[in-house]
Amino acid sequence: MKWRTARKCTHWHESAAWRACILIMIIDVLDERTALKTVHGHPPSHDSLEAGLPPSPPPYVSYQAIPPPVVARRKSGHRKHRFRHRYLVAVSVVFNCLLVVLLIRVLRRDDDSGSRKQGDTAPAPEPEQPIPSPTLRLAVVPDPHIGRCIRNAIWSNATRLSTEDLFPFSSDATFHFPDSSSPMFLLSLGALSGGIMNVQPSSESVPYVHLSVRYHSLHVLDRTNVCWMERNQSNAAGVGIFTPAPFDGQASTDELDFTITLFLPTNSSASTSPPMYNLETHLPSFTHTLDFLRGVVEFDNLVLRSQGKPVIVQSLFARNATIHTSNGFISGSFDTSGSLSLVTSNAPIYADVQLHNTNIFSTTELVLQTRNAQLESAVSLFTSAATGEGGKFAVNAHTADGPLVLSFPVSPTHSVLSLEAQTSNSPADVWLNHAFEGDFALASNMVVVDRRPFLDPRKLRTVFYGDFKNGRVVGNVQWKLPIWKSRIPGLVRVATTNHILKFYV
Repeated sequence: MKWRTARKCTHWHESAAWRACILIMIIDVLDERTALKTVHGHPPSHDSLEAGLPPSPPPYVSYQAIPPPVVARRKSGHRKHRFRHRYLVAVSVVFNCLLVVLLIRVLRRDDDSGSRKQGDTAPAPEPEQPIPSPTLRLAVVPDPHIGRCIRNAIWSNATRLSTEDLFPFSSDATFHFPDSSSPMFLLSLGALSGGIMNVQPSSESVPYVHLSVRYHSLHVLDRTNVCWMERNQSNAAGVGIFTPAPFDGQASTDELDFTITLFLPTNSSASTSPPMYNLETHLPSFTHTLDFLRGVVEFDNLVLRSQGKPVIVQSLFARNATIHTSNGFISGSFDTSGSLSLVTSNAPIYADVQLHNTNIFSTTELVLQTRNAQLESAVSLFTSAATGEGGKFAVNAHTADGPLVLSFPVSPTHSVLSLEAQTSNSPADVWLNHAFEGDFALASNMVVVDRRPFLDPRKLRTVFYGDFKNGRVVGNVQWKLPIWKSRIPGLVRVATTNHILKFYV
């Protein structure tokens, strides 16, 4: 057994080294047996060659054939020699195989410890556990109406993370939007992706998306399809993340953790108004965080959709915005001039909302909806009219089995407010602005109307409400106006069950 054969075995896995070494042992034993037979005058028979030779001449009859002497002792010595040689060969092969396995273990341990000490980049991470080969898990294929993949992500070399991290490896990729005026979208389909999505202002000239993914093994990343997508019908472009659907035996090591950061260029020196964008996300299991964007960028249409994760907004302005999630809270400061919808479930809503009415022929709308959690919002009403008066607003706030807290700290005079606020099995507190004028209807097991002090020396404002009857209290607020000032009264309805309702007017 040659040592160079053992060195070749070091490039194999341990199981392969064992099988190869055993095969080498068998071949060496067979070769030794053949060599011994040849040396001692017992070559292998070759009947086919003997058949082609001419017949041998007959023996001479005048001489008597003498048989060769039989030496039993010599024959027995050869047998012992062959047995001893084979035994030594087998022992040598087994010993060399053990050395090969030991060498492989030492080299692997040194390689792992060396890579941990370096701590930065690993050329190609190997999965720590064997890859199950019976079933091939493929990424979800997107429907054509969602968009079509144009090019796949080009990932950077894997970076080995610290041992304290839940994922041992990470890679990065970047996509640039060629046209900032086109609608942008980010979407994810499949059961294995999740993480966080950030929107931040940028000083660059074009919007771009930076993705960082953390994973357990390279084959998990390989079966994920991350690509640049386009929609021909809407001229929209974006990034899609597609992972396999749920499957039996799915483990935490099959998951991927993404950090998606969308960078939006801010106002340039040649422009006086913030740039306008259109953004849509469909990212289940992704937390959405938006930086302080009000005043630096604006959204014409903004749609954010998630599941099981919160949506956190520092500040933003959108003409029309829809933010939906479930089992995750919604919080932040929101400005809108058209419509704003904040919807979740089993989680609270904490929203500071500013509604801007810019058209006397349209109504600025707000929808706040959750259940099994608190709904708390301060809604300020503004108008773009030169006189600072007027404006039409509609607010719908609904929860169930959770407290309802609603206030209107700012409201223009002569504005029209339509409010529907409702909860159940929880208290409801509503503060109206003194500028409100119109009717109100309150329904609960216990209703308290609080007429707050108001500086009104000319007694221009009157508040009237009737007695509590059949679980209801109705009333109205009126302002004394010149006879030429025609008005449309507002309407407020607040309701709860099995708890107290406090109405501050």
